[in-house]
Amino acid sequence: MPDDAVQRDPTSSPDKEPFVITSRSNPHSRRHRRLRLVAAATTLLTVLAAPVAAAARPDEPAGRVPAPAGAAAAEDGLRAVSLPGLTKPTYKVTLITGDEVTLARTGGRYTVTAVPSARADGTRPTIDVAVRTGPGGADTSLHAVPSDAQALVTSGVVDRKVFDLGWLAGQSERGGGSPLAVTVKYGDRPDKAALDKRVSGLPGAESAATHPEDGSVDLRVEPRRAAAFWAAVTGERRGGLASYLFDRATPKLAGGAVAIWPTGLRSAKAGPQTDTGQPKYRVTQIVKRQKGERFYCDSRLMTLCPTGGFLLAQVAGSAVGTGYESVSARCLDQDPCTTFEVTYEVPPGIYESGGHATFRIDGREQHLNLELPEFEVAGDTTITRDGDAARQMTVGTPRPTETFVGSRVTFRTFSNGAGGGVLSFTGYSNSRFWAIPSAPVTAGTFHLGVNWVLGKPMVTMAATTPERLALTPTLPIDWYKRPGFEVVRFDGRQTVQLVDGGLGRDADLRRIDARGRLVLLRIDADKPAGGQCRVGPAQLTRARAAGAVGVLVDPTSSGGPWPTTTCLLPVEPDWWYHESQEVADIPYASIPLAQAERLRGLLRRGPVRIDVSGYDSVSPYVYALHVYQEGRIPTSLHTKLTDRQLAKVDTALHGTRAEPTSMIYSAFRPNETAVAGVFHGYVTDSVRFTTYRGPVSPDLVRNQFYEPSGSQPAVRTIDVTDRAGPATARWAARPLVPGAPELSPKVFRTQPGKWEGDWSTEICAYCRQGDTFYPITYLVSGAEPGHLVGSYVFEPANVRMYADDGRELPQGSSTVWGPTYELPAEPGRYRLTARTADGRTTTAWQFTSAAPKRDEPPKGFRCAEGSGRPCHADPLLFLRYDAGADLGDAVTAPGRHQIRVAAYHQASAAPAVKSLTLSVSTDGGVTWRQLRTTARGGGNYTASYQAPRLAATTGTVSIRARAEDAGGNTVEQTVLDAFRLTAAR
Repeated sequence: MPDDAVQRDPTSSPDKEPFVITSRSNPHSRRHRRLRLVAAATTLLTVLAAPVAAAARPDEPAGRVPAPAGAAAAEDGLRAVSLPGLTKPTYKVTLITGDEVTLARTGGRYTVTAVPSARADGTRPTIDVAVRTGPGGADTSLHAVPSDAQALVTSGVVDRKVFDLGWLAGQSERGGGSPLAVTVKYGDRPDKAALDKRVSGLPGAESAATHPEDGSVDLRVEPRRAAAFWAAVTGERRGGLASYLFDRATPKLAGGAVAIWPTGLRSAKAGPQTDTGQPKYRVTQIVKRQKGERFYCDSRLMTLCPTGGFLLAQVAGSAVGTGYESVSARCLDQDPCTTFEVTYEVPPGIYESGGHATFRIDGREQHLNLELPEFEVAGDTTITRDGDAARQMTVGTPRPTETFVGSRVTFRTFSNGAGGGVLSFTGYSNSRFWAIPSAPVTAGTFHLGVNWVLGKPMVTMAATTPERLALTPTLPIDWYKRPGFEVVRFDGRQTVQLVDGGLGRDADLRRIDARGRLVLLRIDADKPAGGQCRVGPAQLTRARAAGAVGVLVDPTSSGGPWPTTTCLLPVEPDWWYHESQEVADIPYASIPLAQAERLRGLLRRGPVRIDVSGYDSVSPYVYALHVYQEGRIPTSLHTKLTDRQLAKVDTALHGTRAEPTSMIYSAFRPNETAVAGVFHGYVTDSVRFTTYRGPVSPDLVRNQFYEPSGSQPAVRTIDVTDRAGPATARWAARPLVPGAPELSPKVFRTQPGKWEGDWSTEICAYCRQGDTFYPITYLVSGAEPGHLVGSYVFEPANVRMYADDGRELPQGSSTVWGPTYELPAEPGRYRLTARTADGRTTTAWQFTSAAPKRDEPPKGFRCAEGSGRPCHADPLLFLRYDAGADLGDAVTAPGRHQIRVAAYHQASAAPAVKSLTLSVSTDGGVTWRQLRTTARGGGNYTASYQAPRLAATTGTVSIRARAEDAGGNTVEQTVLDAFRLTAAR
């Protein structure tokens, strides 16, 4: 049965105990057949960095192609790219499953976001990123495994290294869109011709080498077709991690394939667990949930579906950091299975217990973290984890909200300083996290957190006649505003009558009067009406043609193994998965089964009226929250926030059109080096809304990313929200010109030493390292000087450097940082000219440069080539402009306006700015008008100008400026079409 369908047959049996640990001594524990259980679907407990006493074995690759540059032996035999050695600020990688994962580097730290792709059956997996951190605090590996690949990875059919983000990012160093190099092995060892024939039909795959001697083929898979390749090579698989766990059913690949691994990077066979020379004790973990709905987990009826992470990690003892896999697992009852046990054999010590499962409430999936942060093993031990005692992780806000999206984070450090955690990514209407209360940890640290994006509920509904009944409608908005994938949303407030439209077929609609009414429909699974658990456009368009103003979807489907099948919410439209279908032009929302049945009961008594309120726009307010539980999992996991704990940020996303875009929010605690980014894709550019950030925290460093539409560069911030109150944020406000960003000093005070030196946030702009000068820059907005628009490397033809005598200097090249110049060690005067790729901004600098005597990059910046040679920022003078433009980067014509200009240095000891001249042009730079400037102190100037009638201009304003400091350093800059003009109203 598909994962998105459930049988209607709930059971309930309360049990109040959150967890129980019992122990008895037994130095001669029994042996059990070893069962691998490593990966999880929505969260997992990772085997973290190995202790010094249990050094890792190097893993010699078994394949034929050498590992990527920077590969090193990792603690569990994995060969992983050294993450701090990756050079690009952003890596966007495509997993072999077609899912997308982004690594955004801030110094040596990573914000990770994951976006699952739709599978052929319409489902989308949860994606977990396991983070491993060594005793020194550096990340040693990141692995991202989708939930529908967990069983294949756990059983060893698919090598876990296929999902190694370090390996994937290393491949992308060679260029975006590089094929994924994977090897597929066939068990019957066919000859070359047969091997070629088998792989010839795999979409997106090209054979690189064939090896009949062991029945394998090296393939190159195009990332854009990875999802299709994955679907073909895995086939119509039945059974997931639960089947593997309880039924010993090893998942199989399609077409006779028996294994997949990265070409040349196959894992060594797993060896025995660390032998400490101590007796082994049996640990029995009992997991139960007797309340709630029954549903099919693989082919087994259960109330709690195990999705992985069943692993013990030693927190303190003789084998700190060692992970112990389960040796047996079984269900203790049947139809449904409400209780199961997992057993381990471990030496004495203090441990962390992992595990994850899902259950369902009102047709919605709930994600239960079974983690027990700490318990002691001194003899045979039993741990009871009671899912009925779990608490939901929720947050209360001053304004009404619904959860747009959330990501959960767990992080654990051990007594030796090693550690790691798991970043769990979900989608809209699937961010419901639960955990079971625990006692405080006594060794190392632990925190459990959720990153939330909340907003105004997109639709609210309540029955008002014949009685009051609150409804909980859910919209399918995963592709909000994406052309061709939109779902019409309810807009405005109205009270309408409800009618029952059955399956929405012509005969059903002829029996009712749907004009001006809300129609209640069940899912019609008959093709081409829709899918088993998806709404087909035919149902909706017929309701629209009958005059309905909207549709309420009952999650009961007419298809499936029973007369009635209940689908998971939200119910999605079939046209998302079959692009040839027409998009239905009518709003709809799905509601839980119990509410649909209650409405039908009311309809049998007479007319039913529904109050509907919604909006078809960007939410007027958004809560970007980072909430943590420190040291334990407390009894209450609800956090209530007030405005006194939140920063109120007037947020403006600049752009010329309201195109789909996204925001990403993340936060670093002092001991974290990789964190989950929350992807908020329900915004557009050229829009203004209020962001509530919090709760305020003096030790939390927060990142925000804005990805404008089109080809515009991404923008990000790194700062600290340590006080409540008003603030502003103008994202991507034009003009953007070469310069250096201003990093918030709060970041360095909040986490001293964490954002400096080799862990600094950014590469030094126009920095000299030894005798090498690097003309690396950034694009900077005068509206938000602290916003970072990535490192900008000039094209070699667009940058030139001259000695004081006018002689042009020869240009060198860095593999990573582009053009370079070798300069004499003694002080000298130089002229540097540069032009941006679009040709609109040209800049000329005159400055003095000398070889640095000591390593002193600006605070928060680091040397381009690491710490091998000292570096410093040369005293170049920069400019930035704030035109005071609107969201479309325009000012009115005619009209009088003001420009704010800042002249500044990156080098902290540079001479003071002494003068600035400024001119503007409204005819594309043909004629210029010099403006009178007013000095405001600290290199800041203002100037006003009169824009003529729009018809007398080219529709833009261009800028020309020159500044000089007391040391004779100068900058001359021309920005053509810096911002737009628009007709005054």
